[in-house]
Amino acid sequence: MENQPGSTGEAVPETTSKPQVTRTRVHSKYTLPSDRHPFPIHFEILRRFVTHTRSGAEPIPADRVEGEGIPVQAASMNVRFLSSVGLLKFDSKGLYLPTPEAIRFVNAKSVSDDRARPILREVLKDAWFSELAVTVLQTQPLMTEDQFVGELALAAETDKLRKEPALRVILELLVYSGILSRDERGLSLGAGLGASTPVEFGSGSPSSMHPVATTDARALGPVDRAVEQTGWHVVQTEDYYLKIRSDPAVIEELSDQIELLRKKIARIRSRNGADSDSTRLQS
Repeated sequence: MENQPGSTGEAVPETTSKPQVTRTRVHSKYTLPSDRHPFPIHFEILRRFVTHTRSGAEPIPADRVEGEGIPVQAASMNVRFLSSVGLLKFDSKGLYLPTPEAIRFVNAKSVSDDRARPILREVLKDAWFSELAVTVLQTQPLMTEDQFVGELALAAETDKLRKEPALRVILELLVYSGILSRDERGLSLGAGLGASTPVEFGSGSPSSMHPVATTDARALGPVDRAVEQTGWHVVQTEDYYLKIRSDPAVIEELSDQIELLRKKIARIRSRNGADSDSTRLQS
């Protein structure tokens, strides 16, 4: 009679099982784009929706636009976000149609980005992240990209570290549409939000920027009209960047602050001068 495993004198081999890895889902207050797909994929998804529905108004499932350069599940994971900002319209049972604005945007983008940007800007201007951009950059005219991504994470009540790729897709949408402006200084408000947009005095790199002289009659006309529309003055030189509301009371307050700064600098110079004289006498 053969001994069965587990009988007297025979060891039973242990079986090992791999521990299951559980992924914690990160929730957000707002619908975010997928954090698995880069920014250009979103435009391609939108273009495919427009192309596939151009011959008729029949809605299609998300997976219909995948393949041929669009990764599997890329559309399925982004249709909710594209719908939340007004570029896609949910029909029923997982079927979607591009909105008229999306069709206009895709058609314009096939010609040039310059034609497409104003259309996208109009679509996105009331989105939560556009309103956030206006709010934070009115109080802090210049901001690093990392700081702005942090602001997006706070507003969306989500984990910045885990959702940073998704939040950066939103950042790129804001920059592409012109709601945000990006240069070597960082991020600032672009030229597409009406009363919330600052007016830049001068152009070029920070080292070559100079304020527009108030005696320049050619500059005063358009500047006055722009300030009347925006309610902001922005003056930038290689030594400072100033953004101030077009309000006499605020200008007066700025004058007081400048006077206090002037006195502080004078005290520092006087103290440094006294210290220097004392050093010379001791030597």
